[in-house]
Amino acid sequence: MEYIDMYWGIVSHSTVILNYVLEGWLFYRFVKPFMKNKPHYVGICYTVVMLLFFCIPQEITYPNLQGVLVAWISMCLLEKRNIRQKAFLATVMYLFRWMVYGVTLVLRDIMFAVFINSSYMLNHPIFQVVTYAFVEMIYYGIAICVMYFVIRMIHKVYVNKKEDISGKELLLLFATMMTVMTGYFTFNFFSNVYIKDMQVYIWDVHPGYTFLRVIYQTVSFATILIAIVIYQKIKEKQREEQENILLTEQIENTQKHIGEVEKLYGDIRALKHDMGNHISVVENLLAKKESDECEKYLAKLKAAFVESAEGIKTGNPVTDVILTLKQKEAAEKRIDFDCTFIYPVDTNINAFDINVILNNAIENAFEAVEGCSNPYISVSAYRKKNVYIMVVKNNISKVVVLDAETGLPETTKTDKSNHGFGLTNIRKVAQKYYGDIDISLDENNFTLAVMLMIE
Repeated sequence: MEYIDMYWGIVSHSTVILNYVLEGWLFYRFVKPFMKNKPHYVGICYTVVMLLFFCIPQEITYPNLQGVLVAWISMCLLEKRNIRQKAFLATVMYLFRWMVYGVTLVLRDIMFAVFINSSYMLNHPIFQVVTYAFVEMIYYGIAICVMYFVIRMIHKVYVNKKEDISGKELLLLFATMMTVMTGYFTFNFFSNVYIKDMQVYIWDVHPGYTFLRVIYQTVSFATILIAIVIYQKIKEKQREEQENILLTEQIENTQKHIGEVEKLYGDIRALKHDMGNHISVVENLLAKKESDECEKYLAKLKAAFVESAEGIKTGNPVTDVILTLKQKEAAEKRIDFDCTFIYPVDTNINAFDINVILNNAIENAFEAVEGCSNPYISVSAYRKKNVYIMVVKNNISKVVVLDAETGLPETTKTDKSNHGFGLTNIRKVAQKYYGDIDISLDENNFTLAVMLMIE
C-alpha cells in the first residue's frame, strides 16, 4: 500500500502523455489538407511543447493555448503562405479541443462517481487504480474519437482548402470565434476564482455549472460550424461569379470567331462572284499577247485565293477559325503547333461547347510551354463509336502538382481565387455530355484528354 500514490502517479502521467501524443496526431490530421510541406511537423511541435510544459514543475497558464500558438508558428515557418488561414485553423483547433473535452468530461465524471469513488473502491485501492486507468483510457479514447469525427466534419464543409482568407473574411470568422473565446475565458475565470476562494471545484458544489458549460460548448460548436459553412457558401458564390465572367468572355470570343467565319466566307463569295470578271481580264490580256501582265494578274489572283482558303480545316467553320487563330498565335510565339483535329459532325455536340474546351485547353498549354527550350502543342481528336475524345498535349517547364481532391493541377498564380477556372469549365462541359477529363503527366509533358459521349 505504501506505493499506491506512485501507482496513481504512473497511471495519471502515462495517460496524459499518451493523450498529448494523440492530440499531436490529431493536429497533424487537421492541417494536412491545408498544407503542402511536412504537416506532420505541426503535430510533433505541438506534442513536444505540451510535454515540456507537463514536465515543468511550475504551473503554466493556459498551456494548451501556448501549444497551439507554437503549432501555428511552425505552420507559418513550414509554409509562408495562407497565413490568415493558418491563424483561423489554429484557433478553431484550440476551441474545438476545449468543447470536445468539456462535453466528454461529463462522461468521465459519471464513471468516476460510479466506479472510482464508490465505497468498495475506497477499500480496495489497487483495484481502484486499475479501474482508474481503464476509466481514463475510455475517457481520452472517446474524446480523441469525437475530436477526429469533428475534424472530418470540418474537412467536409471547408471546401476551398487551398485558398487564403482575406482580411475581411478573417474578421467575419473571428467575430464568431471571439464570442466563443469570451465565454471560454469567462467559464475558466469563474472556476479558478471559486477554487481559489472556496478550495473546492465549483462543479462539485454547483452541478448546474457543468450543465451550463456543456450547453454553451455545444451551441458554440454549432455556431462555428455554421460560420464556416456560410463562409464557404460565400466563396462558392464568388467563384461562380468569376466563372460567369469567364464564360461571358468566352461567349464574346465565340462571337468574334463567328464574325471571322462570316468574313472568310464573304471573301470566298466575293472571289466567286468576281471570277467571271477575272476570266474576262485574263482573256483580254492573252488576246493582246501581254503575257507579263497576265502572269502578274494571275499571281495576285492566286494570292487572294490562297489567303481566303488557308487555315486549318476541321469540318466546322467555327473550330476552323479558332484553331487557325491559335496556330497563328503559336507561330508568333515560336511554338510548334500540330493539329489533327476533326469536328464530330452530325452529333448532339454544340460548337460552343467545343469552343470552350479548345480555348481553355490551348490557353493553358500556351502558359505551360513558357520557358521550354523547344515548346510544342499538339491538338487532336477522334471518334470511336459513341465516344468522342479530344487530346491536347504540350511540354512543360515547371513541376505540375495535382490537387488530391479535384485531380486538377493547382494554379501557380498568386491570386488563386481568381484563377484556375479553365480546367474546371472543361470538366463541366465534359460532364454535360456524360463524360470527364483525364490528365496524365510525366517529367516533361502534360496531356489532357477530354471524353464526350455522343448520340
